[in-house]
Amino acid sequence: MVRHSHQTWYGTASNINFFSMSKQFDVNGLKDCDQLVLERLQQSSSIGQEKGMPMDELCQQLKLPMEKIKESIRSLEDEGLIYSTIDEFHYKAT
Repeated sequence: MVRHSHQTWYGTASNINFFSMSKQFDVNGLKDCDQLVLERLQQSSSIGQEKGMPMDELCQQLKLPMEKIKESIRSLEDEGLIYSTIDEFHYKAT
């Protein structure tokens, strides 16, 4: 009986810990904003936007401030998940 009780407690603690972490990071370790930017860039790449997506369009579509977009772009670029295309304002997913 103690063993069962211990297993239940461990499972609950584990679930709480995972839940609290998942609010900021997903399973790949990306922050929420980074994930949104990456997903949007992946969508634009899949529909054939050769020039990439401009940062101001990302701001408008995701309804996020430019500074947040820039932070996410720097992070995603450092991770090798996106790259700049025609200039430093247009980006595509790898």
